[in-house]
Amino acid sequence: MKWLFIGLGAVFAAVIVGGGIAALCRKHPEKSNDDIDGGVVKRYWTDAPKVIESNEIVSFHCEISLIAACDVDDLGHRVYTLNAELKDGEVLVKYDWRERGGESDKAEYTADADFMVHLQEIVTTYDFAKHNGYYHTVSGLPDMYGESLDIVYASGERIHVHDNQSGFLSLEAEKALIMLFGAATKLENQ
Repeated sequence: MKWLFIGLGAVFAAVIVGGGIAALCRKHPEKSNDDIDGGVVKRYWTDAPKVIESNEIVSFHCEISLIAACDVDDLGHRVYTLNAELKDGEVLVKYDWRERGGESDKAEYTADADFMVHLQEIVTTYDFAKHNGYYHTVSGLPDMYGESLDIVYASGERIHVHDNQSGFLSLEAEKALIMLFGAATKLENQ
């Protein structure tokens, strides 16, 4: 009888341990960590260059959120989207901004190639490349926070950074970009 209880105990232990291992190994394709509100994904592309050899920007995209920033009265608590693309010696410049309350503004214009030279001066002065390869996202946050940067050079080099929780650029760099694109002109005229 003693051996029967020991044998049954071993069987129960094996079932419990086996079930636990199976539960740990089971995949749940319907929901990954990326989809869970508050789930955090943080990646560093370690091979991303921190120095860019080229100085010829062909495409620039930046999103800047000042919704939660302090000391930005002259820029407003807004989300700015800034785009510039060089084609046939001209630059197509687009910007828009929006506020939490729904107020917004958009503009699109062409500029000469010097626009990209001034843009590269800002990129160099504030060393945007030092952030290259950083990706951070928190699931469930509204799209009005953080910053995103994607710069493509004629050489094929690229600066790509994303953080949907907080900014990585200095306020001075953000202000220089916003002023260059003219996205703050509505503020100056009010």
